[in-house]
Amino acid sequence: MIQLIAAGLAPGAAYAVIGCCVVLLFRTTGVLNFSQAALGAFGAYTAAKTYDVLGLTAASAALVGLLVGTALSLLVGLLMSWLFQDSRTAVRATAMIAVTVGLLTLGLRLFGDTPLSVAPVVPATTVGGGAVTVGLDTVVALGLAVLLAAGSAAVLARTRLGAVLRAVSVRPTTAELLGVRVRLLSLGMWAFTGAMSSAALLLIAPARSDDFRTLGMLILPALAAVLVGAFRSVTVTLVGGLVLGAVESVSVSWPTVSGYKAVLPFALVIAALLWSQRKQVWDEAR
Repeated sequence: MIQLIAAGLAPGAAYAVIGCCVVLLFRTTGVLNFSQAALGAFGAYTAAKTYDVLGLTAASAALVGLLVGTALSLLVGLLMSWLFQDSRTAVRATAMIAVTVGLLTLGLRLFGDTPLSVAPVVPATTVGGGAVTVGLDTVVALGLAVLLAAGSAAVLARTRLGAVLRAVSVRPTTAELLGVRVRLLSLGMWAFTGAMSSAALLLIAPARSDDFRTLGMLILPALAAVLVGAFRSVTVTLVGGLVLGAVESVSVSWPTVSGYKAVLPFALVIAALLWSQRKQVWDEAR
C-alpha cells in the first residue's frame, strides 16, 4: 500500500504543478486557463520530436520543449491581454475554453494519437530503501511542486510584487493608471506558468506512454485540485494534487474501483463543491 502511494507521487506532483499554475494565473491575471496542461503537452511533445528527429541530447531536447511551451503560453497570454484585458471573468473563461479546444485540435493534428516517448532528463535511479522506493524523477517533480507552491504563496502574500499582481487581477485599468506595467506583468506570468507546466510534464512523461489528448486532459485532475483550494490557495492545491495522485495509484489494487479511475477527478470536484458550500447550506438550515 505504501509503495502504491509513493508511486502516485509523480502524477500527483504533475497535477499539483498544473493546478498551482492555474491558481497563480487566475489570482494575478484573472484568467482561468483551461489550456494549462495542453501547453505543457506541446512542450513535452516538442522535446520528444526534436530528440527523435534532430538527434539532440535529452537535456537539449528538453530545453527546446521548455522554450516552446513557454513561447506558446506567452502567445496565448498576448492574445488574451490584447482582446480580453477588460472583459469580465466569465467572458475570459469562455474565450479560454475556445483556445483550449483549438490547442487540443492543433496538437492532435500535429502529433496524432502516437504515444509520447520522451528521453529522461533525470537519471533513471531510485531513492529510498526497504519496502518503499521512488524514482529520482519523482523526487524532482515533487520538489518542483513544493517549491512552486511555497514560493508562489510567499510572493503573493508577503511581497510588494504579489500585491501589485493581485491588483492587476482585480483592477487592471486602475493599476495601469497608477503606473503599473500591467501587460508586461501579465505576459510574465503567462510565460512562467507555461514553463512550469512544460517542466512538470517533461519530468513525468518518460514513465508514461500517453498520447497528446491524454496529456492535455490532465487539466481535469489539476482542476479538481484547484477546486479543493477554492481557486485561492496554492498550498491546498498542492495537497489536493498529491492526494489525487495517491488515490489513483492505490485504486489500481482494487479491481472494483480501478475501472472507474478516470471518474475520480470528477468525484473529487463534486466533493470539493459540496464542501465549499457547506457553510451556506448549514446557515440556511439553521
